Amino acid sequence: MREVIDECIQKAKDSGKFSAVIIGTTARMDSCSFVIAPNKESDKCVGSSFIIRNYNDFKAICQYADGKADYFFIDAEAKIDATFDLVAEAGSCIKRSKMKTFKGNDITALACDLLVSEMIGDLRGKKVSIIGAGNIGSKMALKSVERGANVFITRRDDRGELIAEAMNTIKNRYSIGRVYSEKNASKCADKADVLIGFTQGYPVIDEQITASLSNHALIIDGGVGTITEGAIACAKQLGLTILRLDIRIAFPYVMDSILSTEHFIEKIAGTITADDGTYVAGGYIGGIGDIVVDQIHAPTKIIGIADGKGGIQHYHNKKFNRNK
Repeated sequence: MREVIDECIQKAKDSGKFSAVIIGTTARMDSCSFVIAPNKESDKCVGSSFIIRNYNDFKAICQYADGKADYFFIDAEAKIDATFDLVAEAGSCIKRSKMKTFKGNDITALACDLLVSEMIGDLRGKKVSIIGAGNIGSKMALKSVERGANVFITRRDDRGELIAEAMNTIKNRYSIGRVYSEKNASKCADKADVLIGFTQGYPVIDEQITASLSNHALIIDGGVGTITEGAIACAKQLGLTILRLDIRIAFPYVMDSILSTEHFIEKIAGTITADDGTYVAGGYIGGIGDIVVDQIHAPTKIIGIADGKGGIQHYHNKKFNRNK
């Protein structure tokens, strides 16, 4: 663990980036209690990554890296024992490094959505089947139906209809796709253009399901371990594309977005009152007549004059010069 952290910190220094320690959890009961995940690197940051299930491992990471790494990124979603609040524990352990939070399941859903979009392209009219419509699967269902796909979901309990109804209610009203609930996994996947497994690591996609897919189907193991060995062999024999979801597709974007938000709040957004008036920037709602600028610290451009309601009364879009 220490070597991985030190390696990332050194790489960050050598590349002029921030260093981070990323700590997440998993709902999978069959997973190891401590996993050193692949390092994550973005345009702004280099991070060592760990998946933990108990407090002792968490505390050991925090005690070693606090003050050495620039940031800790902590998974804010509760996936294990409710008494183990990762964010609360981090707040008590991390004193010298900066702490930020992320939502791990959202990153997984985003990575899956980006992967499907890249591999398939236009989803309008396509059939997307999701086996395991829990938290991540449902998020992916909404993303897919809003891209115009007809989405079929299945899950172990009887809440599939409720989830499908909710998705159809909150999706964009102009979306041509719909979400359907199907209790039988084989029927759910029949003739699917995209099949995604999001169960918690147990194999549900078998040879029969694989053989029923469309001729050029994409299969994604989103839950890691959701496809049987026989199904993998069948997919390869049929010439189907089969992939294990890798969240590194989306994590760099999220890391940079977190750091960009910090910069935005600290350097761009705000309000200042000077002799020549009140200046606002970055979403701060000014009073009538306040001057809206591009950034509150060292502004370079006047956007316009605030209308007192969050909008612009008069647009100027001219170079900032406080002396005029």
